[in-house]
Amino acid sequence: MVLLALSIVLVVAMTRYLSHTVRHDPAPARATPTALPQNVKPSFDPGAGAPLPEHRVVAFYAVPDAAATGPAYQLSDAMLARLRSQADQYQALDPAHPVVAGIDLVVSVPDRYSGPAGTYSHRVDRATIDRYVEFCRANGLVLFLDLNFGWSDPLTELNAFRDYFKLPFVHVAVDPEWMFPRHNGVPGTNLSNVRAADLNPLIQAVAAMPQEFQVPRKMFIIHQYRPDGDGLANPYDPGAALIADKRNLVDDDRVDVVVHVDSVGGWPGDIQVKTQQYNEWVAQGMQQYHNFRYGGFKIFYQLESKNRLMTPQEVMALQPPPMVITYGN
Repeated sequence: MVLLALSIVLVVAMTRYLSHTVRHDPAPARATPTALPQNVKPSFDPGAGAPLPEHRVVAFYAVPDAAATGPAYQLSDAMLARLRSQADQYQALDPAHPVVAGIDLVVSVPDRYSGPAGTYSHRVDRATIDRYVEFCRANGLVLFLDLNFGWSDPLTELNAFRDYFKLPFVHVAVDPEWMFPRHNGVPGTNLSNVRAADLNPLIQAVAAMPQEFQVPRKMFIIHQYRPDGDGLANPYDPGAALIADKRNLVDDDRVDVVVHVDSVGGWPGDIQVKTQQYNEWVAQGMQQYHNFRYGGFKIFYQLESKNRLMTPQEVMALQPPPMVITYGN
């Protein structure tokens, strides 16, 4: 996993009450529907319209205007057609889970320099994000706003994009590889190590959004580039683990947490390694920790074609099959 330098440039029914009153007339009593009192709201179901678990998501990744990062670096009809074609391949393999296409857009970009705010990160400008939002709205895509943090306070960074999360098709992704909450490293220079305590406030903030904004339940992607620290003698060693204590991630059924294998191949044997990572980081993690329910997986079109790309059939053969699949460059 030495592709650290490459990784920096890689730098988303409502149940109606029906009240009945009984009329006490001389005639036989009949149940008569009445309107809800003005101060009573219908119940809200955040599962109605939520992508998971009924659907699968296939998304293109990118930092805007950075071609090396992913195929969604620019918006175009050609990119959309390629995305839909890729999504269709997964749809054909599992008709029981209709595929929703999407874009995983890095909006909080890690930097190797501290910058004016001293955060080792910068935010994509609003005009650019708005273009992606409108593109996704117009084309029925989901949109992940991908936060990479640097030294930024995690909740402050999440809340900087709060208005976008009021939209039902906008979800959240975070990449701990570029997250240094203890200010003990520089993105692209040092390896990071985060703790459940760093991620849990984000998970719970996103979990609260559907009820607050009256939108479907959100997806929350955690990109995982390197191993867990659970079971290690020193789980806080950045050279040994990315997430020190994944067992302590909060289990909140108000949000759909996806642990997304994000490692980079491109050499003989890479498919076997990534398959084993998925087995360990996702399948075994689900069984051991019971605090996330979905797996994700990333393919890199250009980097991994140096060996060969995993086919959709091979991706779907992972157990459990990933519910969020992304493609970078």
